[in-house]
Amino acid sequence: MKKNNSVIFKGGKSGIIVLLDERASFKDITTALREKTRSASGFFSGAQTSLVFKGKQLTEDEIVTLLEIIDEETNLSFTFVEDLTGPAVTEIAPPPLPDPSFEPKPADDTYFHKHSLRNGQAIIQNGSVVVLGDVNSGAEIIATGNVLVFGALRGMVHAGSGGNEKAFICAMTLQPTQVLRIANEKVIFPGEGFGDNKIDPGFAFLKDGDIHVRFVADI
Repeated sequence: MKKNNSVIFKGGKSGIIVLLDERASFKDITTALREKTRSASGFFSGAQTSLVFKGKQLTEDEIVTLLEIIDEETNLSFTFVEDLTGPAVTEIAPPPLPDPSFEPKPADDTYFHKHSLRNGQAIIQNGSVVVLGDVNSGAEIIATGNVLVFGALRGMVHAGSGGNEKAFICAMTLQPTQVLRIANEKVIFPGEGFGDNKIDPGFAFLKDGDIHVRFVADI
């Protein structure tokens, strides 16, 4: 049987680099990733590291799919995830997704999620998102509008994903440990995040091409 080298793992100074073959189809990449993470699950068990994707250009949906496979097949814990595959193509109205943890919603609406988001869960919304709970590390929200979290925000959030530079991110406890994106800009946080686990309301907004983070206590 021909060996599938669509995915190659390499160790880097800051964590694990996942090299993706630019010529491979996304189906081949997901197959290879599942095979390799499953066979090396003992190696990854209990590890805590950063994860960097390089090679084939991916959409945000495809990145989340790869993260889900890694989460399913290993006990790897991400301190943060970085996409260096090139500018992602954001599809805000994606085709039906096989994983029920994804929740595409009707366009131009505000979606109220009345539970916390766990690792591996995601919300994709044409409009704004309000979460009545926590957004835990490994969870993701992609919205064309604003994102408000009435709880702790520790996961990955992309507000204004259609290019809306006026979108903002607000949380009762702003402790991002991964990535915040607004429009076409992003900022990556170290694994420990902000706030030392204390309640620290804050918000993030885009100004002059940079993402700014402000806390209520500092205003």
